[in-house]
Amino acid sequence: MEPIERYLNQAGEHELRIIGFLKELIRTPSLSGDEGRVAELIAREMEALGYEVEVDGMGSVLGRRGGSGGRVVLFDGHMDHIDAGAREGWSHDPYAAEVVDGVLYGRGAVDMKGALAAMIYGCALPQTRGEVVVACVVHEETNEGVATRKLIEERGLRPDVCVLGEPTDLALSVGQRGRCVFKITTRGATSHASMPELGRSALYEMTPIIDRIKEASRSLPSHPFLGAGSMAVTAITCKPGAGPIIPDLCEILIDRRLVPQETLSGVLEELRALAPEADVELVEDELTCYTGYRTRAAQYFPGWITDQGHWAVEEGLRALEEALGRRPEVIRWRFSTDGVATAGALGIPTVGFGPGDPSLAHQPDERITLSDVAAAARGYCALAYRLASG
Repeated sequence: MEPIERYLNQAGEHELRIIGFLKELIRTPSLSGDEGRVAELIAREMEALGYEVEVDGMGSVLGRRGGSGGRVVLFDGHMDHIDAGAREGWSHDPYAAEVVDGVLYGRGAVDMKGALAAMIYGCALPQTRGEVVVACVVHEETNEGVATRKLIEERGLRPDVCVLGEPTDLALSVGQRGRCVFKITTRGATSHASMPELGRSALYEMTPIIDRIKEASRSLPSHPFLGAGSMAVTAITCKPGAGPIIPDLCEILIDRRLVPQETLSGVLEELRALAPEADVELVEDELTCYTGYRTRAAQYFPGWITDQGHWAVEEGLRALEEALGRRPEVIRWRFSTDGVATAGALGIPTVGFGPGDPSLAHQPDERITLSDVAAAARGYCALAYRLASG
């Protein structure tokens, strides 16, 4: 029996432990900035599985194992999830990890605690020539890539390849569009709402800008694999915003998805041309981590694509075919991931593989098929063995 066959068999033998660990993760809420309890749970599980475990200043958990004679392979996943929202939309308690007919329900099941459980166990099994590093990071839902980049740079990691665990429905993802968020501000003059002619509504100043943005969004550049760029108004705020007052300030947020031929400076110029009467600025967020660490992060996340002829893609496909018994489809993500840091900013060859239907992320009754979690564990095992032993 070849070593890979033995490791894949071991992954199957660990299925009940993987599912039990996943249930613990689901039952431990971990909103962005409040991942401390789940980080402790993950660190303990990693130590029990033989990883060398570290926790960085932001609170991300890093597990390392393997040798030094092959490649360094970074497996990346995030510990945080969005809020469960109104419970009336759920038919199962979002934090009870209930299983019905082989399907586990819970917030974060798809995005992405199913992958974390499978990854932590799957990567712990094979003996590899190179080093396998599993990073479970914070704050991805608010600012993807920030924690991953900090961990890589401050820990001096030099990955030859990165595997992201975001959901792919067991396909292999090789890219995504970029993302940026801009704020557009118009100003007017207040007056009593019973005498609007004495003021100038900042909201009315904004409405033609929104119309121009909507029209421009229909003719954005496209990429043959990643698809078309997009632009959408996602929020609007008026101030003072209370009582019978004509607003003298209006702000909107623009979510802009970029294809490879587009640049941040080009998008800024585009928006300024659409809103010459307004102020346009890239949004910055302040992140506060459960450790107390604080940082500011610009809302710009570069897109990326790994060529399908790259060794990471070809070897990844062969490894997954061994694990799954079929050659997986090659896809791209429509959403954004930590690949904005690994591939987009740092140039590390990056692919993605994870269990779960991406369309179920952030939905009520988020759920994942347990057989897919088990298959993903075999997939991560094979990826760790093949990529780190090259």
